Amino acid sequence: MMILHLAEPAHEAPTPMTSCPMTAALNAIGGKWSLIVLYFLDSGTRRFNELRRLIPDVSHKVLTETLRNLEAEGLIVRNVHALAPSHVEYEISQHGQSVRPLMHAVRHWGRSHLEWKRPDGGGS
Repeated sequence: MMILHLAEPAHEAPTPMTSCPMTAALNAIGGKWSLIVLYFLDSGTRRFNELRRLIPDVSHKVLTETLRNLEAEGLIVRNVHALAPSHVEYEISQHGQSVRPLMHAVRHWGRSHLEWKRPDGGGS
């Protein structure tokens, strides 16, 4: 008779980055499209195809992944309406609204950066 000894699962010590606020923030909103999606949801509830029209450069797959990540992070709410015709709507959550100052700061910086990059805008 053979006896198998199963090893106890190794419990990994948390890495220093798991409690890092910058890592947490970038995991939640660091995706290329995350702040843009939040920006459009901040102005109201939207369906998937509305977001696709507002952000034409994002693929179906990437938008789906972005929405899933934002939902998992608690930044948006996905509402499924079962009545005919059934549809799904997305809205920014109360926690997601806490990102609003960051969205506006990034947008403001983006304007300045675009101005700086213009050939006559003073960028070196």
